[in-house]
Amino acid sequence: MGVTISSKNHSIDMGYIGFKLLRQKVADLTSKEIGQHYKHLVDGLWLLGQEQKKFFSEYDTKTKELCEQNKEKKGIFNFLYASDCEAKISHQDCKSIYEVIKDHDDDIAYGYAGRKDCATFKSFKEIVKDCIDKKCYMEWS
Repeated sequence: MGVTISSKNHSIDMGYIGFKLLRQKVADLTSKEIGQHYKHLVDGLWLLGQEQKKFFSEYDTKTKELCEQNKEKKGIFNFLYASDCEAKISHQDCKSIYEVIKDHDDDIAYGYAGRKDCATFKSFKEIVKDCIDKKCYMEWS
């Protein structure tokens, strides 16, 4: 079971860990503060009861502050915090993402490494750009 990210003309497949790594890379490229905050999200998963409630209350408050301080990056926040299982974001949101990622490339296999069509950052950028050019949603499920 994994995630398929698609636009009108392209799609890529990856596992949930690859998807988390991809979103973390987008957060890191956005800003150091946003990257560190997004990375901190997983810390709450190991807490229980009131500790977890307190953690996520504080985390959500900080997320709202960062969104308010970075209104021009709303599309990035929409991408980072949408459901892992099934979601879509607009071509306008994709414009925000593309401005941050357009000059980045790496050799990380975000998809299934054994496949010849393994998802890469380059293939993710193609999807984001296709959504902008075709004015379509980027979707994943």
